[in-house]
Amino acid sequence: MLDNGDWRLVGPAAAAWLAAWCATQFPGLAMWLSIGLGALGLLTAAFARAHALIAAGCVALAACALVAGAAAMQGEQRIPEPLDAALGESGTVEVRIAPTGLAKPGGYGWRVPARLIAIDGAPASAPVMLFAELPDPRPGIGAELLVEGSLEATDPGDRTVALVFADEVPEQVAAPHPVAELGNRLRSGFVDLAAQLPRPGAMLVPGLAVGDESLVDDALDGAMKTSSLSHLTAVSGSNIAIIVVGIVWLGRLAGWSRTVRIAAAGLALAVFVLLVTPQGSVIRATAMAVLVLVLEAVSRPVGGVPVLALAVIALLAVDPWLSHDYGFALSAAATAGLLFGTRPLSQRLERWLPPPLAMVIAVPLAAQLACQPILLMLEPAIPLYGVVANLLAAPAAPPATVIGLLACLLGAVWEPAGLALAWVAWLPAQWIALIAQAVERLPGAALPWFEGGIGVLSWLALSVAAVILLARAGPRRLRRAVALLLALALTVLAGRLTADALIRARDLPEHWRVLACDIGQGDAVLVRGGGATVLIDTGEDAELLHACFAEFGIGRVDLLVLSHFDIDHSGGVEGLRVPVGAAWVPDTLEARAEPTTHRLQQAGVPVHFGARGDVIALGDLVWTALSPPRAPDGGPSTLEGNDSSLAVHAAPTADCVESCLSLVSLGDLGERAQRELLVGADSPEGPGIALDADVVKVSHHGSRDQHAELYSRVRARIGLISVGAGNGYGHPTDDVLAMLAAAGTPWLRTDLHGHAAVFVRDGELAVWTSRTIEAR
Repeated sequence: MLDNGDWRLVGPAAAAWLAAWCATQFPGLAMWLSIGLGALGLLTAAFARAHALIAAGCVALAACALVAGAAAMQGEQRIPEPLDAALGESGTVEVRIAPTGLAKPGGYGWRVPARLIAIDGAPASAPVMLFAELPDPRPGIGAELLVEGSLEATDPGDRTVALVFADEVPEQVAAPHPVAELGNRLRSGFVDLAAQLPRPGAMLVPGLAVGDESLVDDALDGAMKTSSLSHLTAVSGSNIAIIVVGIVWLGRLAGWSRTVRIAAAGLALAVFVLLVTPQGSVIRATAMAVLVLVLEAVSRPVGGVPVLALAVIALLAVDPWLSHDYGFALSAAATAGLLFGTRPLSQRLERWLPPPLAMVIAVPLAAQLACQPILLMLEPAIPLYGVVANLLAAPAAPPATVIGLLACLLGAVWEPAGLALAWVAWLPAQWIALIAQAVERLPGAALPWFEGGIGVLSWLALSVAAVILLARAGPRRLRRAVALLLALALTVLAGRLTADALIRARDLPEHWRVLACDIGQGDAVLVRGGGATVLIDTGEDAELLHACFAEFGIGRVDLLVLSHFDIDHSGGVEGLRVPVGAAWVPDTLEARAEPTTHRLQQAGVPVHFGARGDVIALGDLVWTALSPPRAPDGGPSTLEGNDSSLAVHAAPTADCVESCLSLVSLGDLGERAQRELLVGADSPEGPGIALDADVVKVSHHGSRDQHAELYSRVRARIGLISVGAGNGYGHPTDDVLAMLAAAGTPWLRTDLHGHAAVFVRDGELAVWTSRTIEAR
């Protein structure tokens, strides 16, 4: 019998998760782990009847052996030989891939999960992630694409084995399967329908209904995260519960038999998953729904706790790499929090509140408490108003989901009716978006927290102490001691966080020279000297850039250097709200035809086209272009994309008196372009400067595509890596960090250190970061 109080599988599920994580992160140990745990399980099986604890341990060992064995067997075939050979070489390859999930906007155009079909004509199957500009309309799931570009290996624990960076727009060479094409048409048609509605609600409607987040912009995404409502930007596991429960409930009203109800619910589940695609939370909820329907079919009592545990073990056995998926982890944690914590929290809150109100508050509070340790690993901050925001916004999600889904289906056959329903779905979606935006503007919306393991452990310790006090568990003397320790810990925490902020503000040098703004996955580097301010790239989000400007008192940009025109480097140009004196862009055919260049010229900003050897003197710095080279006839270069980046060297002039540091900024140059830069700098017709610099802006956010010899020549005393937290690209890679260490260059990265300033203090190079982590 399975009931909600049956916790026997909880331990095995947690152990299986840990085993799967270890087996995938350290693939060489997977088989030995499976054999060792399996053997230990067989030894304990003989004593399983003697004690329930031994029996539970035996089940846990079996679950661990199962998932570790699955990781070992799948790991051997995970990277096919043609792909392994291609990853060991640099250069361009031709790959044939098929998207397996929805495209999401990113710093390289679009980010698309896909399945590799062939590489340079050789058959090869593996999960990959494509980064590319996509044609309009975007290719759907299951379409076969031909892509020319470069490959980059991922870490062993990543669910994808390689990243594919397209040099050009992929070509569709085969249509999807008719069933997949039906799902693609329904989704894209509904996105087009929703795009006709007013913002910001329109941006959430497709995500809530069919899981498509393509309309959500960075500003709304940030607001949803700050307000702890990010689970409402796309389909979550609760949406599947709504669909399945709704079908079963309607079947009972209609008098359907159990068999018909289960079959209808299963069919609805299959159609819904086809529409929304199998994301982490969807996978967890689907597995639980299937187990519930199966147990319902055989008339077995069913409880949420054992079903969740069974689903986790089964899914990890099928795909052990799910153990690294944050979406899957958050979904499982939220579900566990609701199952384990809702009733106890509600009972405690009933001491002060009416039972219905206590239950309403307990639901989001339980989910928030369970998810917070995982969220802290992604962003070291506590959303102070998260529970309140969920109380206000979460009730609007079910109607938005159900009505939006009906609008999607109806709109495919009768667009006016679908649009009318979409307007109805827009109302609750608009409410959710407005709640997120309002919460984001509240003071202290996100409380800074300790980073990494210390942050997680401190949160868990405070949570355990709070539970002991609320539950009145243990002797009174123990509770008093815990209360005292909790009060002391909160006082120390408040003091530490306040002191950190004050010390950071106090230590920020007035005469900083180089500053990497923390603007997510993108570049925005400020350089000051002699009263002039230079901005190298803008990142994608102008609001984040202006927040950096406001914090550091930037009211004018004398020279805007755009290394190239990927959105994560130039997307913020149109949103600039400070005067710009002039712009410097690469002298390439691509740059001369770029709309951003024309918009700058139309705004009255002088645009200079720079190529190797060109020089601009500004303030107490001399800026020299290192790349790209001009064409042999002296015209614009034909280089495109990352390798067309305007790489620059800034050196202080003789009259520099304060923080006289030099800088090399490499844009997104790849290994081949970096090699050519090095050759060009040494050639007789080169710029004739030494490449030595105090600071290097590491190329391409720390991707693997680097030329180690260049960094050894630069010999920078500090490396700046502008990169977004949880960026999905694997940036910066371990290889790059090791390369910098080998070159004697300690590094700062904006995802860990926040804003990072470099300056001179008492004749020595010094750094300041907005987060208290030392340079490595």
